[in-house]
Amino acid sequence: MRKWTYLVATLLMAGTTATFTGCIDTDEPEGIVDLRGAKSELIKAQAAVKLVEVEWQKAQVAYQELVNKSKELDNQYKEYDVQMHALDVKLKELEVERAQAATEQAKAEAEAKIAEANRDKAYWENKMAEEAEIFKAAMLNYQTQTAQAQEAYDNAMKLIEAGKLLLSDGEKAIIDKAQQRLYVASASLNQYYDALKTAQDNYYDALVNPDLPTLASLQAELKLAQIAVEKAEILLDEKNNMLALAEDFDAAAWDDKILDLKKKKSEYESEKSKADVEIATIKTSADYKAAEQKVAEKIKARKAAKEAYDKAVADSTTQVNTQLDIAAYKSEPINEGLRTLFSSSNDFTSLDGYTVSTGVFDYLAVQYTQTEYNADLKIEDVTARTSKASLTLMKVNAWIDALGKYSVDENGVEWNKLTLAEKEKAAKDAKEKFEKDKANWEISAKAVKGTATTVPTTDLKEVTDAYNSSYAAVESAVKAYNSAWDAVYQAAYDAAVEKEKASVLEKTYRDNMITALSPTSKAAWEALTPAEQTTSKLEAILDDTVKQAKAKADANATLAEWLKLDQTVADLAAKGEAAGNQALADDKDKKVEKAKAALVKAAGKAATAVAKVAPAISTYSALAANPYGQILANTVSVEDMTGKDVFYKEEEKDGKKTGHMQALRSDISADEFTKLSATKLDRNTAEDALEYTSDATFGTVIPGEDRLVEVTEAMVRAYIKQNNSAVLTDFGTLGAMMAANDDVQTCKDMIAAADLIKPLKAQMEGVLADLNAEINTNTALMDPFIAKADETRIALKTAKEEVKKAQEEQDALTAEAEANSKKFAELIQDYDGLISVVQDQIDGINGGVVTGTVVTVESVLNYWKNEVATQEKSVEEAKQKVTAAEKSIELFNKGEYKEAYVIEQKKLALETAQEAYDVAKAIYDTALAQVKAVLETLSK
Repeated sequence: MRKWTYLVATLLMAGTTATFTGCIDTDEPEGIVDLRGAKSELIKAQAAVKLVEVEWQKAQVAYQELVNKSKELDNQYKEYDVQMHALDVKLKELEVERAQAATEQAKAEAEAKIAEANRDKAYWENKMAEEAEIFKAAMLNYQTQTAQAQEAYDNAMKLIEAGKLLLSDGEKAIIDKAQQRLYVASASLNQYYDALKTAQDNYYDALVNPDLPTLASLQAELKLAQIAVEKAEILLDEKNNMLALAEDFDAAAWDDKILDLKKKKSEYESEKSKADVEIATIKTSADYKAAEQKVAEKIKARKAAKEAYDKAVADSTTQVNTQLDIAAYKSEPINEGLRTLFSSSNDFTSLDGYTVSTGVFDYLAVQYTQTEYNADLKIEDVTARTSKASLTLMKVNAWIDALGKYSVDENGVEWNKLTLAEKEKAAKDAKEKFEKDKANWEISAKAVKGTATTVPTTDLKEVTDAYNSSYAAVESAVKAYNSAWDAVYQAAYDAAVEKEKASVLEKTYRDNMITALSPTSKAAWEALTPAEQTTSKLEAILDDTVKQAKAKADANATLAEWLKLDQTVADLAAKGEAAGNQALADDKDKKVEKAKAALVKAAGKAATAVAKVAPAISTYSALAANPYGQILANTVSVEDMTGKDVFYKEEEKDGKKTGHMQALRSDISADEFTKLSATKLDRNTAEDALEYTSDATFGTVIPGEDRLVEVTEAMVRAYIKQNNSAVLTDFGTLGAMMAANDDVQTCKDMIAAADLIKPLKAQMEGVLADLNAEINTNTALMDPFIAKADETRIALKTAKEEVKKAQEEQDALTAEAEANSKKFAELIQDYDGLISVVQDQIDGINGGVVTGTVVTVESVLNYWKNEVATQEKSVEEAKQKVTAAEKSIELFNKGEYKEAYVIEQKKLALETAQEAYDVAKAIYDTALAQVKAVLETLSK
């Protein structure tokens, strides 16, 4: 038996990682030094391994993009699924409506609705197909990246083989070991990649054509799930056995286990061969040949159906992208009175398609495609539509809306009354604004001429008064706090000090009297109980007023001297503070605490109030400048008037805190406010004010900037008449008032002109009806193509279902044997992994494997504990898949197995395949890192 050490190599299965560092034998074989510089192939191999890592990373990035797209696509499909089912219901209802139609017109209307629903259905189907194709492109990108990574791996292996020619036997053993692990990990990764790709393909197929499975296919899936449970439980038993061996570390048992694992692997290889023979036998049978022939025929029929569908879709696509025409329209000139009325209305001067000078409504001939128009119909906001058909419709609708404001029906009259009231209010507001601006202009004009107008201080006074009031509240709160402090803390402090002084005085007085007692009297005193030994009793026993007086005088003298001691002062202060603090704690009404809170609140309000003073000063200064043309006579800051410190602080006396608060700032006095608000005329400021108020009131169009003479309405009308480019809004608030007055008059004119508007509005509504009819006629051209596409789509779907059914019938003949073959193939792979792990552990304990890390037997035990836990989870997950398969069969039998459920199951299968792939990828990464570490060491 071999002697085992307690050094174990780092484990290399799922969940473990190892990196080669410096555990390779440092005693180089004879001649290896001379070969170091010649290992170019090995160095190339090292670079190639790094390239493999890079390529795998690219593949991972591509795969993540695919995962993201699958999530996005899944969410979109749910939306499409809802739309499609809703349309199916709608189509059924419309079919019933068509069947029940009593007249040809009703029947035609029902058929039009059916055609529209079919167009919508085709739209959603095309959207789903487009998104699925994007997912397919992402799949191809991922597969391409993976293929490139595999190619890099193959090249690296070739370079490693070439590099071995220059290695010693010891180095070859090291690289062979690492290379073998990488081979096994790569084979496993490829297996899981194939499974992942299959899951991706299945998910894509479900998205493109989410047909319901047959009962036979669901039962086959259940069988596969049950086999997966069997396989998982076999591996769980093996890992439990390995855990038991690890707990009782015996070398012979581990050797025997290697042989046992290899024996079972051989048995599974035999079972797989039997299953493969059975599959081959079935595939040569007459039943299987007939099934193959049926599948071939159905595939041929599906191909024909696909060609027909593709042609119908292409024809439909061509049609919906064909340019459709809308003819031009131009009206006769409208009534002269209306033309004049419209020329002063903003509703018409900027109306697209209406020419103010001629009174003509028109739109140009345009072309559009059905695709553009259909896309517009999906946009709820009409103003966001962009096709030429939609824009023309919007133009005519705008004409009708503009004319609708002149309606003469009862509802229209009421709306016109409401509009007139609104315009009259706007005119009133415009007048008030003009009068205010004009008054400001007059003030600034006087200022320029040297006459000052008193600047109103109302707002500034309000802010300073608010501050004064809030600061007075702070002072009041300070007094209230000090009063509360004296009532609670200071009172308790003083009482405690006085009590202590009285106690000392009393004790000294008693001691002095006891000293003055005669021996007989002293015996009488000491015969008393402690309760009986009172001061009055002591005075009675002494019974000498002279001695009593002396005892009291001496006690007072002693107290006076005691009070002078520093220690006495400190002790009394400590007792007083303790009593004061206890009084604060015992204060149920929280007088001091509430007084402090009130003080903080008052200070906060004062801080808010004082913060408004500086902005108010700035506002007052700006008001004085414009329109009053004045500047502040004095420079006065808030700090100058109120102080810079905080609002209060704790008072100190002789360098010590007193417990009282004191107010720190001051209010703004009447004299300070007078100084603050004082102003004086300034010519430059006045001229700036005049420029501003003149522009605001009269505008800048009429020459004469900084006007000292008023602009009148007559001057504005005359200027506009001479200069067509000018409009009322160019003339400040005067022009705005004039425009508002004009709007009032125009509204009155509109009401008066209502009888002329009615036939014009009816004419435009006829134009809109003709335009809609023209567009509907164009749309109807699509119906035959849509119907053909829908017909071939249904035929293709049926053909696909027949292929699927025939394929499932064929697959059912070999399903059980293939399931067994798959089961044993996977068991062979799994047992390969177990054998490799156990062998690595044995080699590690013997010191025969260079891993870079040495671990204890405890690490081996922990490894198998983790493997058992992981495998138990795998068994549970496999059982859950059996439950899911059984549930699917149950739903199928109840008729509740829906298309969305199919896609969800395929997505879950894809996620499961990804998890398995990720585990295999982790093992592969570990093996790749080991090869890289060995190459880095050997190529130095």
